[in-house]
Order: sequence, then C-alpha cells, then structure tokens
Amino acid sequence: MAAALGVATDGSQKITLWGYNFTVIGSFSGQRLDKALDLDGEPLTPVTFPQESGAEITEVEQEAMESGDDIRSFQSRYHHIPAAQIAIIPASTLLTMGGKLKNLAVRPKSNISDTAEKLVDRFSMAIFAGEKDGVWLYNQSDTIKYSGVPNILIPLLISIFIVLNTMISSVYERKNEIAIYTSVGLAPSHVSFLFVAEALALAIISVVLGYLLAQVSAALFAHTSLWAGLTVNYSSMAGVAAMLLVIGVVLLSVIYPSRVAARIAIPDVNANFNLPRAVDNKITTTLPFFMKYDEHDSLAGFIFNYFLSHQDVSHGLFSTGPVDLIFSCCNIDEMREMIRNHTSPHTMHCTYIRSKVWLAPFDFGIMQWVDIQFCPVEGDSSYLEIKVTMERRSGEEQLWQRINTSFLHDLRKQLLVWRSIDDSSHTHFAGEFRKIAEKSQVPDNQGEGLHD
Repeated sequence: MAAALGVATDGSQKITLWGYNFTVIGSFSGQRLDKALDLDGEPLTPVTFPQESGAEITEVEQEAMESGDDIRSFQSRYHHIPAAQIAIIPASTLLTMGGKLKNLAVRPKSNISDTAEKLVDRFSMAIFAGEKDGVWLYNQSDTIKYSGVPNILIPLLISIFIVLNTMISSVYERKNEIAIYTSVGLAPSHVSFLFVAEALALAIISVVLGYLLAQVSAALFAHTSLWAGLTVNYSSMAGVAAMLLVIGVVLLSVIYPSRVAARIAIPDVNANFNLPRAVDNKITTTLPFFMKYDEHDSLAGFIFNYFLSHQDVSHGLFSTGPVDLIFSCCNIDEMREMIRNHTSPHTMHCTYIRSKVWLAPFDFGIMQWVDIQFCPVEGDSSYLEIKVTMERRSGEEQLWQRINTSFLHDLRKQLLVWRSIDDSSHTHFAGEFRKIAEKSQVPDNQGEGLHD
C-alpha cells in the first residue's frame, strides 16, 4: 500500500486519516501478517460481518421494529480484513477515536498457568495460554463446593435414629389401622408404601416451613446487630441441597418401619400365599379371614349364592354342579353352646358348603369336590375361620394344584367383596341362608368326610 501511494516509510512524510495527521515510521509485509496466528488460532487482523453491513431491512421487519417487537436476526460468519488494507496506529490514539480493546497479549515473568488462573479469577474472561505442551483455554464457570460435611455426620446419625424411633413407634401404635387396611384388600406392599408416602409428605412440609422460617428470620433480624454483616442468599443451591438432605434423611429412616408395617399386614394372595401340598389328592387350607358369629349366616349365604351363580356356566374361572349345605351343628346357636361347654374346635364338625367344581380351562377335564367349612378359631373361640378342602376327582395333578391358586384367589376376593356390602345386603343374604338351612335335611354323619 505504501508503494502504491508513493509514501516514504522513513519518518519524513505525514498522511491524514479521518482528519488526523500521522507520521509514517515504517511498513510491514501484509502477507506475513496474514499468516501470523494468535493463540486462539485466528489471525491478528480485525474482523467484519459483511452480510450484516450490506443487508437491508424488509418492510415487515421495519413495521415490527416500529411496534416495539424484537427481531431475531441471523449473524453470519465474520471475515478478517486483509493485512494489506490495515494501518497500525498508537493504541491511545485509537481509543480516543472510539476504538475498543479486543485483545491483549502478555508474556508473564512468573509461571504461565498460575498467572492465567489468577487473571481468570480476577477478570472472568477467557484466556488462552501458550505452554510447552500446547495451548490451553482458561475459563471461569460456576461451581459448588461444600465443606464441613464431616462436622454434620454425628447430628445426621442422631436425627436418623430419632426419626427411625418415631416411625417404628407409629407403626406399632397403628396396628389396628393396618388391620383395617388389610381387611379392605390392601397388600403388604401397599401398606408399606403408605408409610413411605406419609414420611415423604411430612419431609416436604418440613423443608418448606423451614425455608419460610429462614426468610422470615432474615427479614426480622437483617437490620439488627445480631446478624450484622450477614448476607442471605435465598436462591443459593446450598439451600436446595440442605432441603434434599433433610428429605433423604427422612426417607432413609422410614425404610425399616415400612418393612415392619408390611410384615404386620396379612399377606396378599399374589405376593405371599403358598398353596399347601396335596396329600392323598386333597388340599386343605385356612383362609386369612376371621368373622364374628353374628356374621356367619350372612357370609354363608353370600358364598352359597356365589357358587349357585356358577352352575352350568362355560366361562370364568370355574363351573359348579349342585351346591349342598351340610350341618353337623344344627345352627349357630348350637355351635356357641358347644364352645361354652369347652368343646375343642378340632373335634367339632361345623357347617360347611359342598359342591362339585370344574376348573377352567374346561378342556383339561379338571373336577374336584370343594368343601367350605366355618369353624371356631382354635385359641380364640370368639371368632370363626374359613377352611377350604379340595379333593381331586379328575385331571392332571400338577395342573390341578396350579389352577387352584387362582381359584382360591378369586374366593378370597369374594370375601373382601362381602366386607364392602351394606347392611341391607347382609340382612338379605342371612335371610336366604336361613331359608336354605331349614330345607336342608342332611344326617349329621355326612359332615365327617368327603363323598362322591
């Protein structure tokens, strides 16, 4: 450029740029400067965005700007100005003319990496450092660092044991409540989850109240000498971490109490029920279901009608033949009298329902005799229990045992359904059972075993 303009570069000639006089003291090779790269891999020359400089604003964009709407424009790739078109002037003069500092290169006397770390921490700028093993980029980012965690381990353990003791005491105090949950059909896993959900809800309420209490305390004491010089950051991640820590402590403390609650609950059929092994083609099991003497007629009538509803059907889990009602004790009052006379439940032959049952799938030809017997509970004669005896008459034995699990599961569901019916339905089933009992004229000795 100096040769094309005929300008001397020995300091004897002056030129005018933008109204300022400058003395030309030398020149440089534009080709060599274009090849010189900075530590970031870019040339040392300034940049321009040619697409933006020549772009015209459309009418739609002009109307949007006038209405105050924001316009998102695309920023094209910048281009470096060729070094042959550059004039180098003093930095102070350029800043006076409106220029801005874009880059600064220094050669520190001390260790380069240490100096770069200090500069990044001080000015929060990206710094490229040329070291022996290459170019490194030093940049500042937000990080979280916690200290003093070992100092809170003992308080954490104390709080865990306090919550654990409270939850275990709550579980044992609520045994009757757990029994109610079981009677309406909740499985042990459901009961366990109830205690976990309760603990989680209390933990969330606690951390929210604690956060609000901290803000109120800060507002009240911020201008007092008690908190002089203390700055509270309400949006700090440390506060969130403290909340999560409290919730984690509570959930960790409730694991064992929830398992205790699950063990107290009566096992459900799907998870814990194991069908007893067959002996001489007979399976006898006692259902986990107690009832009072006054409920005997209602439940017996309900089961009797349930079996009658499956007569001569070709769908569902099973089909029944004739349903018989067998009495070894004439009625529930006689059974009570025998209990008052200290008769052992094992020596009593109680009321039971007998029926032929075909199990689905019916193509396998699985048929069995089913007896449902209502007897006093041994050790607590104030309640009745239900014993179910199944005797195989046809079909493959292993398949018979496996399908009976579903049959007993369905029968237990019906017991839970009976628990949920209203008083009028209980009265109806009890009346139906008494009518059936009056028509039954079966000799007493038939209650002692199963017959074809």
